[in-house]
Amino acid sequence: MVKLTQIEDETQTQFPDGTTQINKVEINEFEDSEGSDFSDDDEDDFDFEKETLLDRVAALKDIISPQQRDQLYNLSSKISSYASWASAQGGNLLWTLTSSSLLLGVPLALAILSETQLQEMEKDMSLQAAAQDVLAPGSEDAFGKKK
Repeated sequence: MVKLTQIEDETQTQFPDGTTQINKVEINEFEDSEGSDFSDDDEDDFDFEKETLLDRVAALKDIISPQQRDQLYNLSSKISSYASWASAQGGNLLWTLTSSSLLLGVPLALAILSETQLQEMEKDMSLQAAAQDVLAPGSEDAFGKKK
């Protein structure tokens, strides 16, 4: 919890009747700034070219209130946890599909391929037998005549 305290101003005069008067203080701009905390040399120390993007983002953190920063952190952590959960589940699903296809699909594909090759060989052999019957010399079956 924050405790507020009132700081009395040196240029302020308070009267017993409750009124306050502020005395005017003149500041000489051309006075030597040896006693001040701020000098013009401090501005020259900061190099804009060496400032990184991280430095700029860190400087902007005070714009967002702590409550909003907490909400943003909670939202980003939830999104991160959901994304990691989804990627883990996706990896598990991909592993299951890949191993199932290798264990079931490859033998099935090989069986279908061998059956197709067997049918092609039978078809080729029947075509060769028919071609030999037609082209065999002295074969009367080739001309459709039987003795």
